[in-house]
Amino acid sequence: MRFLLLLILVPLLPAKTLRVATYNVSMAQTSEGQLSALLRPGTYLQAKRVAEVVQILQPDVLLLNEFDYDPNGTAATRMNDKYFKVSQNGRDPQDYPYRYVAISNTGIHSGFDLDNASGIDSTPGDISYGGDAFGFGEFPGKYGMAVFSKFPLEEEAIRTFEEILWKDMPDHLIPPGFYGSEELDVFRLSSKSHWDIPVQVYGTTFHFLVSHPTPPVFDGSEDRNGRRNHDEIRLWADYLTPGAADYLGGGLSLQRRFVIAGDQNADPTRGDSVNAAINQLLGHSRVDASFTPERSGASTASNKFDTSTFGLRVDYVLPSQLGFHIVDGAVFWPLGNDEGASLVTGSDHRPVYLDLQLVPLIDEAVREIAVDDFRLSWKAQEEVSYRVEKSVDLKDYSWLAMEDFPIERGGDVATVVLPTSASAQFFRIVAYYE
Repeated sequence: MRFLLLLILVPLLPAKTLRVATYNVSMAQTSEGQLSALLRPGTYLQAKRVAEVVQILQPDVLLLNEFDYDPNGTAATRMNDKYFKVSQNGRDPQDYPYRYVAISNTGIHSGFDLDNASGIDSTPGDISYGGDAFGFGEFPGKYGMAVFSKFPLEEEAIRTFEEILWKDMPDHLIPPGFYGSEELDVFRLSSKSHWDIPVQVYGTTFHFLVSHPTPPVFDGSEDRNGRRNHDEIRLWADYLTPGAADYLGGGLSLQRRFVIAGDQNADPTRGDSVNAAINQLLGHSRVDASFTPERSGASTASNKFDTSTFGLRVDYVLPSQLGFHIVDGAVFWPLGNDEGASLVTGSDHRPVYLDLQLVPLIDEAVREIAVDDFRLSWKAQEEVSYRVEKSVDLKDYSWLAMEDFPIERGGDVATVVLPTSASAQFFRIVAYYE
């Protein structure tokens, strides 16, 4: 009698781990180009402190918020070459050869009196100029973002959403009557930007989804900033929801892993955010919010999840349910004599990181399965290891590894000869990282 063949593809927990972090470093300056100039000598104290924190934490992929944008990316290059790569107080240098910066809506003037305050102010450097920009900032690029990675970035596949108009989001929360029709025709949803950056790790990819929504304060009874914060956070929720991202030009495939990171300016239970805005992500079916990073230093029941000195959890690293297993993480908040306690006081935020194990995506790891008599073959993934197991009854405890039937690898094809037997047999391919 021929055997019965049932292929069950089972990913196991892998050993390949990466650390992903976000840090609002509060390095925004008072004029365009100033940050790059301060970083040039390699002696800027705040940058040295940030670099030492990074050398303590050693993230593989890192987002910095409130890091001013410059068109040539000079500030990010200098931050890496003169600070991260240079030992701070004997720490191990960290090198991030792959970096990404892009234009931020902060400080880009709208041409309108967006804050309905004192008329149109088109003079960079003025506070009221910042209020009339697409995102608050006294000059273009203030409060920008920068991504630093030890792994290659798929730059041609990066998507940015800084030009999406707020009015184009279905069921938006634009305050009724506050903005005129001409203003809404140009008003952008993102106060800085939203970036989808594919990162190549161990032969596969994850999408680094980064942003920095506006604080839900500094407005009036119309709550324009609170409403915008809600919708900026919602952008990622829509991006992950099938059929909800048409206004973005399409969303992220269900078969893609991702990590959402950034200062979201929203706490799940406290603060001024609208309708618990961050819960749009924390409760999303594709997001793994099962692990909440806690402060590394002393804390209380009421503040152990805070990421800011103003008493709120606003900074997040949120991985996808698919393709990751959360190992550990923390809010780096040293106190007193703790290591690094003197380094973090330059910002009102603390770094947040997660350690993530990669779990193989079956549609990547096992493709084009073929059975020719008793030979089972499939297209394999280079970094992934495999084994084939057999069972006679499909019960969890009955699966046995076929150690006497090795898998042969040739190019991107894996092949194994299945055993013959008069009794029914079932087989499954197990994919894992070593």
